[in-house]
Amino acid sequence: MISLMPGLHNFPQRSFGSTAKLVNPAHARPGDTLMIACSEQGTAPDDVSFAEPGRFVILQHLAASMPSAEECAGYPQLSVRDVQRLFAKHEFRHVIVCGHLNCGVIRHWLEPASGAIPDAAAFRERFENGTLSLVDRNYRQTTETQRITIIICEHVLCQVENLLTHKFALDRVLTGKTSFHAWVNDDETARVYGYNPDNSAFVAI
Repeated sequence: MISLMPGLHNFPQRSFGSTAKLVNPAHARPGDTLMIACSEQGTAPDDVSFAEPGRFVILQHLAASMPSAEECAGYPQLSVRDVQRLFAKHEFRHVIVCGHLNCGVIRHWLEPASGAIPDAAAFRERFENGTLSLVDRNYRQTTETQRITIIICEHVLCQVENLLTHKFALDRVLTGKTSFHAWVNDDETARVYGYNPDNSAFVAI
C-alpha cells in the first residue's frame, strides 16, 4: 500500500469507481474503457489479466499528462482534443489514468532543466507548478525513494483532477455514466496499485 495525505485534491463525489466492477466480465464490453498511460511504457499498458481484447482504448502522453481547462486557455499549444474526440466516439464507462513507478519522464523532469531539450508543450513547467509544488508543500519528511514514489502517485491524481475540469468528462461523472480509476504500475513486479479514495492510498489490485 502507498499511503498519501488526504484532502489535497478536489474530486467531485463518485469520481472513482470500484475495481470490482471494472474487472467483472459481466459489466465489460469492447471499447468501454479509456486508458491514459505514459508514452514511455510503450508496450501494451492494458496487458492485464481481466482485459478482453479490444476492451481498452489506449491514449499515451508523457507521464500520462493531461492539461486542465485553465491550462488549455493559458497555453494555446495545449489541447485535450484527442481525449474529447474519444469521449464523443465511445461511451466510456471507465477511464483509467495509469502511471508507473520507474517513470523516466518524471525522473527527467526532476533533474535541472537544460536548454538542449525545449519544453515546447510546457510539460515540465506544468509538472513543476502542479505535482511538484503540491508534493513540496505537503510532504516534508520523506526519503528520496519515498519522495519519488509519492510524486509519481500524486502526479496520476493531478491528471485525473485536470481531466475533471473539462465539461465533457465532468458531465459523465456527475450523471454516473463514467467512473475514473487512478493506477500506478510497478515496472519490476508488474503489480498494479489502484487508488482508494476512502483511505487516500494506492492499494494492490
